[in-house]
Amino acid sequence: MASTPTAEARLVFRVADPAATAAEVGTLAAEVADWTRAAQLADAEMATASVWRALRGAGVTPPATVGEHLRRATMVSDFRMQRLAQRLAETTAAFGAAGVPVLLLKGAALGALVDPTFRARPMSDLDVLVRPGDVPAAIAALAAAGWHQTADEAVHEMVGEAHHHLPPFLDPRLPGTRIELHVALFSEDHSFRVDEHDLLRDARPAPPPFNGALVPTPEHLMLHACIHFAWQHTLLFGSWRTFRLVGAVAGVPGFSWERFLALARTARAVTSAYWTLRLAQRLCGLSVPAPVLAALTPPTPAFLRAAIERHIIAANVPGEGTASPSLGLSRLLWRAALRPRWSGHRTPARWANDDRWARALQGEDAHEPLWDRVRRHSRSVGQWRDFVRFAFFGR
Repeated sequence: MASTPTAEARLVFRVADPAATAAEVGTLAAEVADWTRAAQLADAEMATASVWRALRGAGVTPPATVGEHLRRATMVSDFRMQRLAQRLAETTAAFGAAGVPVLLLKGAALGALVDPTFRARPMSDLDVLVRPGDVPAAIAALAAAGWHQTADEAVHEMVGEAHHHLPPFLDPRLPGTRIELHVALFSEDHSFRVDEHDLLRDARPAPPPFNGALVPTPEHLMLHACIHFAWQHTLLFGSWRTFRLVGAVAGVPGFSWERFLALARTARAVTSAYWTLRLAQRLCGLSVPAPVLAALTPPTPAFLRAAIERHIIAANVPGEGTASPSLGLSRLLWRAALRPRWSGHRTPARWANDDRWARALQGEDAHEPLWDRVRRHSRSVGQWRDFVRFAFFGR
């Protein structure tokens, strides 16, 4: 791949790897030319606190205004994460008192495994899963713990009975925080051979202070993160937090790359795992065993994989290249990346839910007449040219 991420991106994303050393952070920080942009990237990824702690650990002093911003933002983030961890502990206790088995997912599960303060991997919401038959008791447990389900009618209309989680529950004492009660891992249009039954079967009790909850095995936790990023987020957002989880899980005692590889193959998630790990390696410098990545690499021509990689990085990290000028093109490149049919998926794409949400939230504005679309793209010929140059030639 010809193009290299900027110093600002390399600093912010290297910090996502828990194995990053103070010496590495110091070297990368010395190359940063635009500290304001570095702070903006960190803010956008909810990585500000991690970046600030890494800089302090490396003895790096950024410009005063940026340093003060990072310091204050870290104080706010740490307070919110500690409060969120406390709320989860109270909530799992309520589930335990109600006799409802509950499985922690994503960041909540990672926090239970490696950092009960939640400071290592900040988040704005909690994800938990229960069996469908336990939903009424789970809702009552959430209410007992002080959560109130959103009253947003549009959300209730969109999140119907077939959705993989209920409309979110909000905490009036911690604005901007919510908990999503899942009954399945993914929406119904997925074709992966892994589901909540697999995770529940192999789950283990969560350590204190999250007594009463279960956590997935490290391998299942990483696999779910890879699929969530690659399939549900279409490789286009949530990258830093995904890479943080991958790096932290890889360091959990007993984690096995061989078991993870076997799970990815069985689950039809080879391409999801490949792109998540490859991007984590590329952007964060995450250590992935070469045989594992080689075994996951799809039979896509190397030049096309490089173009897809540049496109994904530009989409995730503003300023790292020319972004795709077309939603249709982005979807085409996503299909080229995940190769749904080669992976054994019954459907080649997963846009129905996205389009349904767009129509519900934007109304008629979500549908652009064909002629308007043609005129818009005709005015952006330069962006198309720049994107082709960047994606396929790295310049």
